[in-house]
Amino acid sequence: MLPELRKSVQSEGLAAAVEEHLEQTREHGPRLEEVFRALGAEPSSNLDPPVEKLVEHHDELAGSFADDRLEDVFHASAAATTEHHELSAYDALLTLAQAVELPSDVRGLLERNRAEEAEALRRLQQERDRLVGELGA
Repeated sequence: MLPELRKSVQSEGLAAAVEEHLEQTREHGPRLEEVFRALGAEPSSNLDPPVEKLVEHHDELAGSFADDRLEDVFHASAAATTEHHELSAYDALLTLAQAVELPSDVRGLLERNRAEEAEALRRLQQERDRLVGELGA
C-alpha cells in the first residue's frame, strides 16, 4: 500500500511522511523474520487479512474526491487506520513475547518496529490535521 500511496498523494508533507515510513517498513520484515527464527517458526509473507480489507476499502474510494487536498486527507486517514491496526498487533506480539520470556534483544526488535509504527501514526495524523486546517482556510 505504501508505494502506491506515495505515488498518489499531492501534499509534500504527507508524501515525506509516507516515504519515511516506507523506508522504515523495509526494515520491519527482516526484524520480524529474526523474531520468528527465535521462536522456531517459519515467517509468512502473506498480508494480514484485516490490513488486506483496509487496503481494498482504500482502493475502492481512492480517486473519488474532486479536491486533491481532500483526497490527501482521505489517504492520511486510511493510512492512520492501518497504523492503528499494526500497533495493536505489535502490542499483542509484545505481550506474548514477554509471556514466553523471549530474550530482551528479540523483544527489542518488536519494540523498535512498534516505536516506528507509533511515530508513523503521529506523523500521518499531524499531516492529516494540517491538511484539514488548510481546507478550512
